[in-house]
Amino acid sequence: SSQVEEASRSGEFLPGPPSEPSHPPTHAHAMLPLARATAGSAARRAQLRPQGCLASAVSRSGSCPLPPLGGSSRRGFLTNFLAHSEEPPVYISPINGAPRYPSPWNKWFPYEPVPCSPKLGPVLVWCEEKVVYHYCTCGECPTQPWCEDDGAGCRSRGFEPMVYIPQHSGYKLLCGSKHSGTKPFFNGTCWLVWADYNPVKASMLGFVSCFIFGVASTWMAHP
Repeated sequence: SSQVEEASRSGEFLPGPPSEPSHPPTHAHAMLPLARATAGSAARRAQLRPQGCLASAVSRSGSCPLPPLGGSSRRGFLTNFLAHSEEPPVYISPINGAPRYPSPWNKWFPYEPVPCSPKLGPVLVWCEEKVVYHYCTCGECPTQPWCEDDGAGCRSRGFEPMVYIPQHSGYKLLCGSKHSGTKPFFNGTCWLVWADYNPVKASMLGFVSCFIFGVASTWMAHP
């Protein structure tokens, strides 16, 4: 204690004990069968939620926030409004935290494997021409939107990665929900899946958009 008082008076710095480096937790690769992926009961959802979503991250309404792909923790009101789903997902990946949302097609035809959706929207990435990319189709690879280990990650989860070779270098809009019919490119299916699980928010956005468009078009067309 006397050394500390003397050091504080003289302005000297006393080094403390070295801190141990923190290591990120490792997660085991896991994938639920199709029966659980397409199950719609609240009991199974309640059992699956703690596997990939912490209890502190679940809001009072029972929804789990969608993790942004390379996003920031500082979000605006509109981003927070769109990032939270009204209906909780049927499964959350313990590998990268991506939720699994069966699309309307998966609900009608529940015989195909359902991928996880790291982002319900487009993913903007830079691609080099003539470079072979392996697009992730399972949605659980931590190296989104690409597959890890040259496609071994998707194959280990029952999916086949998609080989993509750009003809020109530049930014590409890729599908973030893994439900697009034109994979790996984005075609709007991500927003349809989001609207299917957020009907109230989708209705509000549709009403506001139509209202603004009606006011603007009326103002420009009035004599």
